[in-house]
Amino acid sequence: MKIAIVGLGYWGPNLLRNLVALVGPGSVVVVEKSLDRIAAVIPQYPSVAYCLSLDQALDDDEVGAVIVATPVSSHAALVRAALDAGRHVLVEKPLAASVVEAIDLVSCAEERGRVLMVGHTFLFSPRVERMREYLQEGRLGSVQYATSSRLNLGLHQRDVGVIWDLAPHDFSILFHLLGEFPVSAQTSGRCVVRSGSLDVAFVNLSFASGIVASVDVSWLAPRKTRSTVLVGDRQMMVYDDLNNEEPVKIYDKGVVIPDPEGFGEHQLTYRHGDVQAPFIPAREPLAQELAHFLACIDGTETCRSDGRFGLHVVEALEAAERSWQEGGWPVDVETAVPEAGRSGYATGRLAS
Repeated sequence: MKIAIVGLGYWGPNLLRNLVALVGPGSVVVVEKSLDRIAAVIPQYPSVAYCLSLDQALDDDEVGAVIVATPVSSHAALVRAALDAGRHVLVEKPLAASVVEAIDLVSCAEERGRVLMVGHTFLFSPRVERMREYLQEGRLGSVQYATSSRLNLGLHQRDVGVIWDLAPHDFSILFHLLGEFPVSAQTSGRCVVRSGSLDVAFVNLSFASGIVASVDVSWLAPRKTRSTVLVGDRQMMVYDDLNNEEPVKIYDKGVVIPDPEGFGEHQLTYRHGDVQAPFIPAREPLAQELAHFLACIDGTETCRSDGRFGLHVVEALEAAERSWQEGGWPVDVETAVPEAGRSGYATGRLAS
């Protein structure tokens, strides 16, 4: 089976490098309308086939899967074309530019019996996997709240604001770790560089379990930040993706509530225990993601970031954006996934 990669922009060359290493250059077809971009990679990958349009690639019956790495505004049309042609699809995040488009793509994939996977790459990070293991083991106890920050100076996108550009990473990480999707979103933010395009946003998410989460995203920050904090009633966990030595730390800290019948019943005791930094082997998440995609096509693995998961992320993005547009009022995250949705995750509001 050959695999077509659509787009050689910002992320496409990374996909090309990993895919060639995984399946070999003879099984890869690059789709790119820019001759300059094609010329830039031909010296490194002379054995890869090149096309100027997706239709041209789909004319090759040996192409069994398509990877879409183009701006989000083009996702719906390209993914739908590939699915209609009977191909499996991996599309970069977010799945689509609206909930309506995302629903259509999920329905199309399920009707045709094809794999639709969304490239939420952090779900394949060994660091995030280790965090999920700790949570499933109950190390943190009951999670009370979470915070996540993704800040930097740029890169400004032309077709989307900062929520749709950066928040998919944090949303997918939190939803994967917590095992549930939000029921409401409340957003405040500002458009600084371009009118109508958010440069900084503060999103508050509420979950049916009672957990609350705060997600901060910005293209206007003095230093780069990539961090997630989860606070449980037993321990606390910090994930700093920029710390290559100790990216995940477990803090044995908390508040001890004394016996109300004992002396000093109105005093709280603060527990300060050890800090653990587990060893986490280095593996490129993108390579793991592509291998998982092929395993899902083979039927040997269940898709970790399938179309339904991607749809939930789009629902949260759309609710967060609408909250800002409506003056910062909380907005319900309308869930279009039916009760027989993706196993292993709790949903918020369920459509009838």
